[in-house]
Amino acid sequence: MATTGHAKATKAHGEKKRKKMNTPKQQEFLLRNKLLKGKDTTHREHMYLKLYPWKTRLALAEHLKSSEVYNQDGIIALCKPYGVAQFGKCDKENSTGIQGVHTGGWSVLPDDLPGVMDALPDLRLMYGEPELQVVKSTERWSSGLIILSTSPKITENVQKCWRRSKTSEEAQLTFWAVTVGLPKPVSDATKIGIKTECVENMGNVPVLVKNYSQASLKRGEVRLSVVEHQALAFNKDTQAGLVQVKTQTTKHHFLRVWLAHSYSPALGDNLFSGRVHTISGKRIHVSPHNLVSYEPQVLPDSFYSKLQLPPRKTELIPCHLHLSQVQLSKFGKEKSDLIISAPPPEYFMWTCKQLSLMSENDVDEQNELRINS
Repeated sequence: MATTGHAKATKAHGEKKRKKMNTPKQQEFLLRNKLLKGKDTTHREHMYLKLYPWKTRLALAEHLKSSEVYNQDGIIALCKPYGVAQFGKCDKENSTGIQGVHTGGWSVLPDDLPGVMDALPDLRLMYGEPELQVVKSTERWSSGLIILSTSPKITENVQKCWRRSKTSEEAQLTFWAVTVGLPKPVSDATKIGIKTECVENMGNVPVLVKNYSQASLKRGEVRLSVVEHQALAFNKDTQAGLVQVKTQTTKHHFLRVWLAHSYSPALGDNLFSGRVHTISGKRIHVSPHNLVSYEPQVLPDSFYSKLQLPPRKTELIPCHLHLSQVQLSKFGKEKSDLIISAPPPEYFMWTCKQLSLMSENDVDEQNELRINS
């Protein structure tokens, strides 16, 4: 009898354990891992699961070298893929409080993904340069231009260009963003500040400020930026947009915060898209002090079918921000503006095509630019 009772207890314990593993949260976790590891035969060939083809720093260096779009006068411009950090791995110690809640892409990244600095020694050998310095790079959770210099003097000249642009209030960085919603207003140009604000249980989070003191600017508490945006395309059926944003800064996730402020958060942005909610068909702002604003991105159902994703699988969508152009004001001996451009990556163009933001010809043209650059 004791043996039978023990067997029943063991069986009951096993059933209880199996039941615990079958909760919706666990099922979602297991499905996500299957998708990310390519074990789900339906979705393992999805475009968003092909973002990281390299396994070593040498492979990354070769990929970066092949993406070259400019190489002249001591400046080399490459295209940084989405998810690749400057220093490699997940820089969690430098993250804001909000990133501790929504990682904005960490869940879909390999743990050992090398960074730009990891690949720099190999790039030096490939270019035959004794020195290569990173002058400007788009942040980890975006794709786009990374500017390298071959000497400290060139680096100093580029930094002078940045300072010159800020003094003349020129927006030297141009981004493309796939957005959820049409920006409001459709086009805008203004000057605004950004700072961090302490939110209970969240830590310091970035907020935009229109009113600020000169003292706060001097103390570095508020950073000013000229910003312009313009809707390039919009699909009423899906409520998807393609928006161009020009800015002077990317500090404190300025670009994402600005797009959310404009009622059109970037597709794949699980950090700040919760600051916009739709109620009875109307888009409203949600205060960063309201914990509802930290919920993951909510997309119209049409997005999932168009993007060939399972319903509610927003964690598989990369943040669609691309640094497409950098302007160096009065650069070089001729003191003329140097404009360097980079076409969006393949997954970005695929998304634009799926959401009918670009025609087949537009996509082919951008892909050809990327291949021939």
